[in-house]
Amino acid sequence: MPWDSPLFVWDNFSWDMPNPPAPGPSVSVKKINRRTMASNPTPDNPDVLRALADAMADGCHQHEAALGIMQNTEALVRADIATLSTAETDLGFKKSSVSTAYAALLAADTAGHALLTKCKLRLAQKLGQRWSPAWEPTGFPGNSTAVPDTQDKRFTLLDSLKNYFIAVPAHEDASEGVTDAACLAQWTAISTARQGVNNAESAKTAAFTTRENTVVALRKRVRGLINELEQLLTPSDPRWEDFGLNIPANPSAPVPVESVTVGALGTGRIEVSFPWATRATRYIVQTFIVGVDTEWQSAKTIKDLGVILPGFTAGQTVKVRIIAANEGGEANPSPEAEVVVS
Repeated sequence: MPWDSPLFVWDNFSWDMPNPPAPGPSVSVKKINRRTMASNPTPDNPDVLRALADAMADGCHQHEAALGIMQNTEALVRADIATLSTAETDLGFKKSSVSTAYAALLAADTAGHALLTKCKLRLAQKLGQRWSPAWEPTGFPGNSTAVPDTQDKRFTLLDSLKNYFIAVPAHEDASEGVTDAACLAQWTAISTARQGVNNAESAKTAAFTTRENTVVALRKRVRGLINELEQLLTPSDPRWEDFGLNIPANPSAPVPVESVTVGALGTGRIEVSFPWATRATRYIVQTFIVGVDTEWQSAKTIKDLGVILPGFTAGQTVKVRIIAANEGGEANPSPEAEVVVS
């Protein structure tokens, strides 16, 4: 080995030693048994995260003073939970506003379609039923007298007809509401509704961003408290469970899921939802098709608090139960829920 080799260790022997010592036996690194040193992962699902954070806040209420929790106190945890809750509520309102805005746009466009139909019938009396160059100034697109089949084209046509009736007032029919003023009013109504949709979508996007930021903040808070507890509690301290967490050195199975809700969605799909189970890190969703299965089938393992299961046949009666699990084992099954597939 060259004297200036980076692999040459000067502190182990003299550089001029004629026979450097042979390397010692390799040291094996003992792998941690994840069953006896369970992790406490930070949930990704916002609903699971909120449930765990609430349990951890309860643990802080019990042990904060005695343990000397300083960085992630009950007050701070509950404040982050409240911020997320407010953001969730606001997002719900913003989603509702989007639906309302689209409904208003549909109503305005429907009224615009009706007005365009009246305009077409009036112009047919003056210009003929079939399209001809005489129809060109009206703005009807595609060399056709048909009312356009897209909202954008109907919107544009209303503006063109407003200009046409201003130029040719003799072709208006005030008794039927076919006037430049009517076309302008309907064009304006659609324009306002379109802007309303844009504003509602923008507000919803901002609310999504705010919600995601509050989720990130709560996740950091939960992770911070777990890290703080790792400094304050031994891996075998039973007080871990008071925070809704696993005892790292001796994890126990989670609390069973208390209830299950199942609904038929049509096309052979069912929707399953259930509440968070203390200390659960995953959930085994089991199904039993009455008259078909002879034992429970494990359909899916998930980390969220709900799932949509496809592949059933309309008319089948399906029972569902949930088994909460973690590195310490599996809880007893939840109560069963039943649904008739549609």
